[in-house]
Amino acid sequence: MIRKIQTVLHSAGVFQHYYGYNYFQEAILLALEEPNRLQSIRKEIYFPIAKKYNTTIPNIERNLRTVRDALVKNGGLETIESLTGCPLPYNKKPYPKDLICIFADYLSEY
Repeated sequence: MIRKIQTVLHSAGVFQHYYGYNYFQEAILLALEEPNRLQSIRKEIYFPIAKKYNTTIPNIERNLRTVRDALVKNGGLETIESLTGCPLPYNKKPYPKDLICIFADYLSEY
């Protein structure tokens, strides 16, 4: 599953040299493992990642925004639209939690 996550991230313009790449990958894995975690994302996804990487939740959130910004900058919004099958709101950056949900929904089919 890790390889598939990496392939989709790369197709969206997000690569391993971005801060937050590993956090985003972990977040997707946790969401795939138990989708209900998305309803309490700070407690059920960000906290376990922060604990695993010995960092803070605000650091996780900041680095996930870095991933989101890289995705937007590198043209990944078109990839997101193809994954969801619908256009994103014009001039709106999706929240990191929305991206986690979109990737997890897409990858749950595999």
